[in-house]
Amino acid sequence: MADEPVRSDAGTQRDWADMETLLDVMVNLIPMGILLFFVGLYTVFQPWEWDPVMFVLMHFLTLFPFLLLALLTYVSAQAIAGAEAGE
Repeated sequence: MADEPVRSDAGTQRDWADMETLLDVMVNLIPMGILLFFVGLYTVFQPWEWDPVMFVLMHFLTLFPFLLLALLTYVSAQAIAGAEAGE
């Protein structure tokens, strides 16, 4: 069951999203969750006075690494799936 590929709603098979690949990239999902936690925390609770420049800079410094990590996770999942398939 763990070796079965994940199927989308349309029933098409996505080769890169089987359980083993998702477990391999799970190490990147934890830091992504932490970054999203801090984005939410500092959006709701602002410990400093309101400053638009500080707000944008603070969220840029958490969202930009989140986006880079998401891209890295996707590319590494593709590479892991390709290596497991023998490509």
